[in-house]
Amino acid sequence: MSHNKLSIWEKAKAKLPYITAVANSSLFILHSSFFIACTENTFFHSYKPLPAEGWERRDTVCFELPQAEEDINGTLTIGLRTTSHLGIQDIMLAVEQRDGNAETLRCDTVHYPLTDAEGNAQAGGINIHQYETQHLPFHQQKGKCCTIRIHHLMRRETLSGITDLGIKLDKNL
Repeated sequence: MSHNKLSIWEKAKAKLPYITAVANSSLFILHSSFFIACTENTFFHSYKPLPAEGWERRDTVCFELPQAEEDINGTLTIGLRTTSHLGIQDIMLAVEQRDGNAETLRCDTVHYPLTDAEGNAQAGGINIHQYETQHLPFHQQKGKCCTIRIHHLMRRETLSGITDLGIKLDKNL
């Protein structure tokens, strides 16, 4: 009887490398396809923390983009991370796109609702909420650098409760 148990164990042990290789290959393919699908057209995605004391109206958050290797046409999405103690129902942002010579190429005003009429957050999360604005057109010329500059246009001088501000740039495919 112990001889049969040993031979069954030996058979299973012999198949283990094959089973492990198939499982690892399947996981690698699944993970790779998920990663490629999520990032295929995103060429820049970054967040910057805002001061804990609050985001002042005169404080402009800048995102420096590297020199483009090709002409890029795409979309710009603004991301906000907030605490549940935001204190405002919506936000107005000025978004500027400048080339390497500090010439303004495009300027947009973004109005984004953060809560509904009852003050409930429009985004998921318990203590931190993640928001993304509508897509804005974006263009960067080959061989040029670019800067995205964002500041708030709210009546309040200092906004508290916004922890991070970010941008995501996607190429049009």
